[in-house]
Order: sequence, then C-alpha cells, then structure tokens
Amino acid sequence: MNNVISSRPVSYTINGDGIQLDIALVEINKLLLHEETIQKNVDELFAEIERTGILKSPVIVGREFLVVLDGMHRVEVLKNMGCRFMCVCLVDYMSPRIKIDRWCRVVLSQIPIEEIITDFGDLGVVTRTVSSASEGESLMLMLEEGYYKVTTHENGIISGFATVTNIEAWLRRKGHTIRYETERDATRMLKQREAGFVLCPPAIQKKHVIEISISGSVFPPKATRHIIPARPFGIDVPIELLKDKVISIAEANRQLSILLENKSIRRIPPGYRWGSRRYEEAIYLFK
Repeated sequence: MNNVISSRPVSYTINGDGIQLDIALVEINKLLLHEETIQKNVDELFAEIERTGILKSPVIVGREFLVVLDGMHRVEVLKNMGCRFMCVCLVDYMSPRIKIDRWCRVVLSQIPIEEIITDFGDLGVVTRTVSSASEGESLMLMLEEGYYKVTTHENGIISGFATVTNIEAWLRRKGHTIRYETERDATRMLKQREAGFVLCPPAIQKKHVIEISISGSVFPPKATRHIIPARPFGIDVPIELLKDKVISIAEANRQLSILLENKSIRRIPPGYRWGSRRYEEAIYLFK
C-alpha cells in the first residue's frame, strides 16, 4: 500500500471508498487554514497531546494547495508546541466525493422574527420563504413558523458570515446557549419542535475555501463541515518526531512509513464514534 505521488513524500496510501488517502508528514508552516480556532479548544487539546505525547490522527488536507479541511485546532496546537512537521491525510479536494455541509446555529427556545429585525435594523432585507433552507449563499433564519432569507447590504460570503458572527454574539448576550448541528439535524429538530430558532449560515463552496486560505484570511469557527468518504485514525505519531529540527522530511516520512507498516488496519463502517463525535464516513483504524 506504500506509494509516492507528486513531489511530496508519502508514508502510506489507502485506496478505499472511492478515494485515495495519502498519509504523510509535511512542514507545518506550509499548511493553509480557512477557519478561526477557538482558544478554549486549543488549550484543552494542547493539554491532552502534551500528556499523551502523540498525535492520534492526521488532519485532512487538500493535496494541491495544502489547505486544511479538517483539523484546524490540531495544527494550531502543534505550532504552539514548536513542531516542525504535521501529519496529514492528503486528498483530492476537487473530487466530487468530497462535499461541504454547513453547521447551523441552533437555539432551543423560540425567538420571534420581530425581535431579530428590531435588534438588527441594519440586518438587510428579510424575506419570508415557504419551506426550504436551500438558498445557496443566502443567510437563513429558520423558525417554527417558517424560514426567512436574509440578503445583507453587502454582497458576498464574507458579509454573510459577518452577520452570522454578530447574531451569535447577540444570542449569547441574551443568555441563549448555541448548539452546532448539521442542516439536516437542525431542520429535523425544528419539525419535531426540539428547537425554536436556527441560524443557517451561507453555504460555502470549495472555491471560497481555497480563495480565503490563499489570501491569509479565515472564516469564523464552525463555518464548514467537510464530508470525506473515509478517514484514517489511530496513527499515534510521536510528537518528538514532529518536533525534530534536524531530520530531513524524506527520512521523517520513512520513519512514519515504518511505524504504520507495523500496525494492522481495519475498515469500520460509517457511524463510528471517536471521542465525542460520531462520524458519518468510513474509518480506517490503525492498531
């Protein structure tokens, strides 16, 4: 299963579920992030990795531009630790098998649309829709009574997310707890009256992720939810290897290859729970 593609050393390749997963070490300063991190999450993860001395799983990275699709907090933690390398799983980002979903902001209590419009006089144009939240790049307010499309004064995905950030801050000042749910789960919760208000951010496309990463800007936290057909877990790379300042990248990848070749690997169907998160894609678990 070993393979080397393009100009980057690759330690281990998995071909399955219609996608090629290349596990490799890359220089951490070459990775591009597209979302902000949450400091509390960074601090908690730092403590865990410092305690265990290993990186359990690679971050998912688009092969062409080295854009981090999933694992922003792990990258931030390893930078703070002074690591030179990051263990990544390189994928073809433009593959139709990789999709982007959005994280909706869910509040359990009801919030009248009039209250939102009153408190956000500069929100933009609020238009009542019938029954669908599928409005592309539009910001949506989803209530039990129906859905509302919001057209902000300034066009563009960044303007829409600036409004999302402002409404989130307003919700927290009002004492509301915000839950992050998939669009499917948020819609279900509304229909079953388990939620009273949902803020559905604009839908981000792959071109937006690439453009903002290359520009050096970032979206707010929980802007994208990348759906990958499969993910590798359980690599357990020693942090000391990732910190090594002398070793060449080729030798570092050779050592990672030996580490992984000495492990067994099995495919776990979608629905596997890793920590506090359940994954809807297949898992390739190293043991």
